Amino acid sequence: MAYGATSSITTRFLVELLDQAGQPADDLLGSAGLARSALSSPELRCPLAEFDQLWARAAVLQPDIGLRLIDRFPPGQMHVVTHLAMRAASVREALQSVQCYVSVTQEDDRISLSIDGDRCALIYDNLPMSSGRRSNPWLVEHFLSMAHVLFASACGRPLPLQQVSFVAAPQAAPEAYAQRFGQTPLFHSPVNALVFAADALDWPLLTQDAYLRGVLEQFANDRLPPPVATIELEVLTKLRTAWLSGKRPELAQIAAEMRLSAAQLRRRLADCGCNFRQLKDASRRDLARTHLKSTLSIGEIAYLLGFSEAAALQHACKRWFGKSAGELRGADSTA
Repeated sequence: MAYGATSSITTRFLVELLDQAGQPADDLLGSAGLARSALSSPELRCPLAEFDQLWARAAVLQPDIGLRLIDRFPPGQMHVVTHLAMRAASVREALQSVQCYVSVTQEDDRISLSIDGDRCALIYDNLPMSSGRRSNPWLVEHFLSMAHVLFASACGRPLPLQQVSFVAAPQAAPEAYAQRFGQTPLFHSPVNALVFAADALDWPLLTQDAYLRGVLEQFANDRLPPPVATIELEVLTKLRTAWLSGKRPELAQIAAEMRLSAAQLRRRLADCGCNFRQLKDASRRDLARTHLKSTLSIGEIAYLLGFSEAAALQHACKRWFGKSAGELRGADSTA
């Protein structure tokens, strides 16, 4: 997908809403180089400048458009990434699919899943928005609303929400949020997130379809944007190399390898919205997943990843994956 464009099918529904209100957006379609006949195409690409303006115009007509646009989607009409997620076997598998393929919709979209004890947070971030280079709070509201609505339908029951939070200010009246989520969200929060009971990660999806999921994965794989070299990726690569070499990587050591001071590396990572501790944890997590498929013992894996004892690795696996190291290894052996 070309940089600065989105394949989100919300483009079509926003245009339809404006048409119905007698305010057609042909000027935006023209500047975007889009014919109306292209709006229903799975290959739709709308430049972000016009995409954001469509949302802003729709919000003038309907302030709660971010919360309500999902209600305008006809049954079965979703983006390929959403279809892929809905064919998963469980909520956890669906969210992992979204994490993997969300950039097919837009390169700057990021989804993360944070598990802390019995709580799980589904976090949505869009890098230009988080850095203040773009403003589209309705898109964020749409994503969290869509997740809430579609999982309720796919599971036959709503996710047990404990908290909803948005980075931006409220765009609609308080009752609109209460009606959608059953509670008033936190606004001006550090993250855009749905927080729910972690037990729901293992809920089965009534919409699962392994065969169709495989077909959709291939379609999505063919449309993933090419990887972009970033400082985060460079640090992750060096961290992985250090762990695999039996070293215990530290900030100063990695910074020196990159010919930076520790302060410079810390600042550059902060500019990208992350920090060294997060990347170190991520590198451990990814290597743990790989090592647990090997013949290494749990104790050996704990040692290789710098944990003081096997129990510490077990706790980390519970936090990362919601399962113990032994459960993960058993799942791999029976797959």
